[in-house]
Amino acid sequence: MTATELSDDNFIKFQDDFYNLLEKYGVSSIDIEHPQFETICNLRNSVVEFIEQELFEEEDYRETDGTTEEEV
Repeated sequence: MTATELSDDNFIKFQDDFYNLLEKYGVSSIDIEHPQFETICNLRNSVVEFIEQELFEEEDYRETDGTTEEEV
Protein backbone atom coordinates (compact mmCIF):
# COMPACT_ATOMS: atom_id res chain seq x y z
CA MET A 1 0.00 0.00 0.00
CA THR A 2 1.23 3.47 -0.82
CA ALA A 3 -0.08 7.01 -0.69
CA THR A 4 -1.16 9.78 -3.03
CA GLU A 5 1.16 12.78 -2.64
CA LEU A 6 -0.26 16.25 -2.30
CA SER A 7 0.82 18.57 -5.08
CA ASP A 8 3.38 21.21 -4.11
CA ASP A 9 0.67 23.86 -4.29
CA ASN A 10 -1.70 21.88 -2.03
CA PHE A 11 1.12 21.16 0.42
CA ILE A 12 1.97 24.86 0.70
CA LYS A 13 -1.71 25.75 1.18
CA PHE A 14 -2.04 23.05 3.84
CA GLN A 15 1.11 24.21 5.62
CA ASP A 16 -0.16 27.80 5.71
CA ASP A 17 -3.55 26.66 7.02
CA PHE A 18 -1.89 24.39 9.61
CA TYR A 19 0.38 27.15 10.93
CA ASN A 20 -2.51 29.65 10.95
CA LEU A 21 -4.64 27.20 12.94
CA LEU A 22 -1.92 26.74 15.55
CA GLU A 23 -1.38 30.47 15.80
CA LYS A 24 -5.16 31.05 16.07
CA TYR A 25 -5.20 28.86 19.18
CA GLY A 26 -2.30 30.54 20.91
CA VAL A 27 0.94 29.21 19.44
CA SER A 28 3.37 32.08 18.93
CA SER A 29 4.32 33.05 15.39
CA ILE A 30 5.78 30.00 13.64
CA ASP A 31 9.09 30.37 11.86
CA ILE A 32 12.44 28.60 11.92
CA GLU A 33 13.33 30.43 15.15
CA HIS A 34 10.31 29.06 17.04
CA PRO A 35 11.56 26.94 19.99
CA GLN A 36 9.27 24.06 18.96
CA PHE A 37 9.77 24.39 15.19
CA GLU A 38 11.00 20.80 14.73
CA THR A 39 8.06 19.40 16.72
CA ILE A 40 5.61 21.53 14.73
CA CYS A 41 7.12 20.30 11.44
CA ASN A 42 6.88 16.69 12.63
CA LEU A 43 3.19 17.20 13.50
CA ARG A 44 2.58 18.84 10.12
CA ASN A 45 4.27 15.96 8.33
CA SER A 46 2.26 13.38 10.27
CA VAL A 47 -1.00 15.08 9.33
CA VAL A 48 0.08 15.32 5.67
CA GLU A 49 0.93 11.61 5.66
CA PHE A 50 -2.50 10.84 7.10
CA ILE A 51 -4.23 12.96 4.44
CA GLU A 52 -2.21 11.37 1.65
CA GLN A 53 -3.05 7.88 2.91
CA GLU A 54 -6.74 8.76 3.09
CA LEU A 55 -6.64 10.11 -0.47
CA PHE A 56 -5.02 6.88 -1.64
CA GLU A 57 -7.57 4.69 0.12
CA GLU A 58 -10.42 6.77 -1.33
CA GLU A 59 -8.96 6.40 -4.85
CA ASP A 60 -8.38 2.67 -4.30
CA TYR A 61 -11.98 2.27 -3.09
CA ARG A 62 -13.36 4.02 -6.19
CA GLU A 63 -11.22 1.82 -8.44
CA THR A 64 -12.38 -1.40 -6.81
CA ASP A 65 -16.11 -0.67 -6.53
CA GLY A 66 -16.52 1.26 -9.78
CA THR A 67 -17.88 4.49 -8.33
CA THR A 68 -16.86 7.82 -9.73
CA GLU A 69 -15.54 10.73 -7.73
CA GLU A 70 -18.86 12.55 -8.17
CA GLU A 71 -20.74 9.59 -6.66
CA VAL A 72 -18.60 9.51 -3.52
